Amino acid sequence: MSKEFQNLLKGLPIILALFLVHNTNAQFVPKNDVEKQAAKLVQAYQPDVGMTVEQASSVYEKIAEILAKENAVRSSSASPEEKKKSLMQLSKEETEHIGTILEPKQFKEYKKLKKTLQPVRL
Repeated sequence: MSKEFQNLLKGLPIILALFLVHNTNAQFVPKNDVEKQAAKLVQAYQPDVGMTVEQASSVYEKIAEILAKENAVRSSSASPEEKKKSLMQLSKEETEHIGTILEPKQFKEYKKLKKTLQPVRL
């Protein structure tokens, strides 16, 4: 079995759980590109981080919140320097918050992966 397929299988229960438990209605379907991107990021983190369903749901919510804020910064009329500063601050906020959700070993893996999965860019 290929490594990619194994990773997909590891992350699949988390993604399915996100879709099922996100709303009280148990009817979660990503409504926009930000939610789709957040779900893909959680799925990408899952094989190495090994989040529980509850952790994945909380991480998803924070990532979606930050992605929406990042999009607002990128589309603002701020200078490139101001945008970069704001994006760096949002990335820091996300990392700090996710550090309160994950166990130390998981958080270490998350931080390693974040550099490649979510680089700060304009």
